[in-house]
Amino acid sequence: MTTYAETTQPDVQRVVETLRTQYGEFSLAMLYSDDGLSPAGGWNLIVAAPWTDALGKAEATGVVVRALSKGLSLENKHAISRVTVLPTREPFVRDLTFLYRITSPGSGQWVQNISAGGIPIDAAYIFYSRGE
Repeated sequence: MTTYAETTQPDVQRVVETLRTQYGEFSLAMLYSDDGLSPAGGWNLIVAAPWTDALGKAEATGVVVRALSKGLSLENKHAISRVTVLPTREPFVRDLTFLYRITSPGSGQWVQNISAGGIPIDAAYIFYSRGE
């Protein structure tokens, strides 16, 4: 049985790489679920970056949503239910960038049953996690 996680992660990875090439490095880019690896409600793409801080939350969210709309397959457009842009100094972002150092394209990591900034994470795929 193929899970959303197995099909969604590589598709989102391509979009994240496109954004990184066009706008700059991420402090954090991850697929997040508080409902395990096959979330019924869909995945939340969480991003934080110096360029999203500079653009502001609303504009950066629009950039990411447009990139997902343009870059994802039809199946995976439905797998992403939310996009969250966080400030790079948010405790959640700071905890994850301290715990995980993922800086090379394609070297992401699945994590399960952890907590960051007081927020439980049932399942997540971290594309990038780099502290200052």
